[in-house]
Amino acid sequence: MESSRTGDARVTDEHRSRAVALYLLGAGLPYPKPSPESVREAFEPAEAERLLSYAEAVVTEMNAFDVDWAAHDLQTATRAYRADARARHPELDETALDALGRAYSFWWR
Repeated sequence: MESSRTGDARVTDEHRSRAVALYLLGAGLPYPKPSPESVREAFEPAEAERLLSYAEAVVTEMNAFDVDWAAHDLQTATRAYRADARARHPELDETALDALGRAYSFWWR
């Protein structure tokens, strides 16, 4: 797997990042919708299944993110979730984190 270093010393995993983005945004719709087919089409079968399991786990984790709605509105809750996702998953690049943030915001709106 290829990875790259950025200025903040994060090591990203290109395949995991792509799988998360494809899983959430790969259906070609203007809104996030889980698309296992998009992940399966983008990778070889064995790797696709492994990456699909990973993407599904990250989304399950996203859905369990606990936010104090008395202290947050949707915008600040989304920022808090995105910061949490960045800390929990340093292997994800900005595209994947953006996809997660879009999904979180869309699903909680």
